[in-house]
Amino acid sequence: MRDGYDQSPLNPLPPVVWLLALPIIGIELALSAGQYGLAGNPAAIGWRGDAIQKYALSPEMLGQMWQSGLWPVSLLRRFVTYPFVHVNFTHALFVVVFLLALGKMVAEIFRPWAVLAVFFGAAIAGGVAYSLVPAAQIGLIGGYPAVYGLIGAFTFIL
Repeated sequence: MRDGYDQSPLNPLPPVVWLLALPIIGIELALSAGQYGLAGNPAAIGWRGDAIQKYALSPEMLGQMWQSGLWPVSLLRRFVTYPFVHVNFTHALFVVVFLLALGKMVAEIFRPWAVLAVFFGAAIAGGVAYSLVPAAQIGLIGGYPAVYGLIGAFTFIL
């Protein structure tokens, strides 16, 4: 009789999934609160724009680094930071939902370092592929490329 009463209503998530999801959630909560005037000063309205300017991956960046032969860390870090900043709340919400669902399934089979490798490897590969598209002119932002890597890992598991 007690079997059904002591179960948690939420599925437990592996720590590595929380490690990836919490920064996205926290950043989005802060940016949304600033956007709607719930946090910060009047300049907080521009926090999202500032974050996009600082962390988005510009498609021209890779070509400029290749031509100059200079690989500054300030530009290379964008290949792993762009998945954590989103265009709006809905964009972040969908990424977090996919990350929690797919991350749970993948992290139950893969080791934590492998989940991180899939997430960031897909983000980097997605950034490089996007940078190689000749017509791309808008910066890459959001966690979809990284989550697509988790879709690939889940498909591999199946």
